[in-house]
Amino acid sequence: MNRKQLESLEKEQIIDLFIEMFNKMSERISELEAQLSQNSTNSSKPPSKDGYNKPKSLREKSEKKRGGQFGHEGHGLKIESEADKIIEHKAEVCSKCGMKLNGLASVCADVRNVIDFEVIVKIIRHKQMRTVCSNCGRANDGKMPDEATRSACYGSGLRAFSALISNYACVSMGKIKTIFSEVFDIKLSVGTIANINKDYSKKSEPILKEIKSEIRKSAVINSDETGINNNGANWWLHTASTPELTYMTAHPKRGKEGIDDNGVLIGYTGTAVHDCMGAYYKYQDCIHALCNAHLLRELEWVCDYTSQSWAAKMQDLLLKMKAVKEKYIETDKTELSCYYSRKFAGEYTEIIELAKSEVPFDPNSRKQHKSYNLFKRFCRRQDEITRFVNDFDVPFDNNQAERDIRITKIKEKSAGCFRSDDGVTGFAKISSVIGTAVKQGKSVFNTLVNIASGNYERLLRQPTE
Repeated sequence: MNRKQLESLEKEQIIDLFIEMFNKMSERISELEAQLSQNSTNSSKPPSKDGYNKPKSLREKSEKKRGGQFGHEGHGLKIESEADKIIEHKAEVCSKCGMKLNGLASVCADVRNVIDFEVIVKIIRHKQMRTVCSNCGRANDGKMPDEATRSACYGSGLRAFSALISNYACVSMGKIKTIFSEVFDIKLSVGTIANINKDYSKKSEPILKEIKSEIRKSAVINSDETGINNNGANWWLHTASTPELTYMTAHPKRGKEGIDDNGVLIGYTGTAVHDCMGAYYKYQDCIHALCNAHLLRELEWVCDYTSQSWAAKMQDLLLKMKAVKEKYIETDKTELSCYYSRKFAGEYTEIIELAKSEVPFDPNSRKQHKSYNLFKRFCRRQDEITRFVNDFDVPFDNNQAERDIRITKIKEKSAGCFRSDDGVTGFAKISSVIGTAVKQGKSVFNTLVNIASGNYERLLRQPTE
């Protein structure tokens, strides 16, 4: 509308136009402010996106003081073996009169132990010996170890250490090269480090197949995904986890293609715990359960930036369910009583009815308020949201999967982006083996040494009879 058109309007028309524009502008400002107010405590944004102005944590402050608590068993430095080297320190002159003390008898006044280490690089020369049979005359050659692939190569210990600090400590390849040069005096190139990771990725495949098979047998699995920078392209790392197993894969797609590539959910008939991404619901053979930690954060946003009271009541109900379930588990109970089942179901319905009267809805708009979308999720997904309290094997949240994929963000922050498809897929494979080894109580270094040398010991714990 131009100036001439405005001048032709009556006073009442101008007032109506002004009110309409003011309402639209106010609505748009509120929408933009709501977007800017999102952080890790009231949305699905990760804490790394919060910047320096960290929001208030949702975790309640404990009454305990910082540090070790009363009765805590200490783990101080202990000497559990004999000293490898003993050095005696004797005074050479008297500190009072200056007399020389050489040749005089001394007694031990104090003992202090210093724990240190020396780096020793060994060259192990393997000789293939040939023996001629005295009976038939055939020449028989001895078998070389798997790690001795050529006339000069790196051994399993060195390769395991390189893979360890690259994939577990998440050190960049440039720094790994520097560490080997300064600590071991070994000139290891970045290309060699990348090839070691690639070799581990290939040799881990039999173990990964076993991990994937065992996860699919689990009654409950945790699924999640996170973005990762692969040479400027956005890839996704998908995980399927249990308290004892980790299986991760990397793929260019976040949705069904990426989850299919991971493969665990295809035909899975147990319970899958995840966030509310629509792609997970395309797997209809399994039972679904939602992460309530995500929902608590989104409810927190409704509490902070609207006057709707239903969100706080729903937060309280979810936390009450969690507390009751934990008390039941402490007393070795496996299911809720009929009283609590009816009580929680009734309170849930009451809160939904309250939300119907509070949540705004615009029938003329395709895009609804954020609180309305959250409210509809609580209406449609009640069974998935409350499954944790009706099935004690199902966790309240999806923290298991989130902890497992956190290694990806640590790697990205400390080492930057990946430079190739092989690099990012290999990292997912090796991290799966390392994560499973940690959960199984295995030595990560020894596990990697066994993989490098071809001596595959069983990574997974044997089932107890």
